[in-house]
Amino acid sequence: MNSKLLFVFVGLLVREAVGHGMMLDPPNRSSVWRVNPRALKDYDDNSNFCGSAYVQHYKNGGKCGLCGDSYSDPHPQDNENTGKYGAGLIAGTYEAGSVIDVKIRLTANHLGTFTYSLCKLEDPKAPESGEDCFIPLMLEDGSSQYNVTSNEFNIINKVQLPEEPCERCVLRWHYTAGNNWGVCDDGTSGLGCGPQETFRSCSDIVIQ
Repeated sequence: MNSKLLFVFVGLLVREAVGHGMMLDPPNRSSVWRVNPRALKDYDDNSNFCGSAYVQHYKNGGKCGLCGDSYSDPHPQDNENTGKYGAGLIAGTYEAGSVIDVKIRLTANHLGTFTYSLCKLEDPKAPESGEDCFIPLMLEDGSSQYNVTSNEFNIINKVQLPEEPCERCVLRWHYTAGNNWGVCDDGTSGLGCGPQETFRSCSDIVIQ
């Protein structure tokens, strides 16, 4: 391993903390137990962070499970459809083409960006087909991402839903943190450069 990569991965190990945030409204699969007593409880529901930054970037080549599990976990992964927490419990029903409030709770603010995407489940009895199933969604203001500022912990994003209805859709929150120090594209070093922690939450919704 060259010195730059060693620097990055040592930084990930040193700075890494456990559990940082989740999508609470509509509640993600690991958090739906907070509003639905039928759901399996996951008391560690703020730590869907791809197995950890070290696992994601060093062991799995930067890849993350579709809904925040470690990419190398067997399928169905815990937070995939039909997985341990993917029981198909509907977390929200919305009107096609509407703008919805999505509530995020950060238990540790690591700066960075939020993005959202939507997957239409073709087979409710199988896991999501892959990354290509998730179509990016825009925010109400037309932007593709939300930039997290310091000292934000309870965040509401206004997300634009598509015009097409679907009986089973998966809304995904993707958080790329920006608090790790790494090597930038121009060869310099700085905060937010290089591999960063990633968090994902998936919620089962209906669009009608």
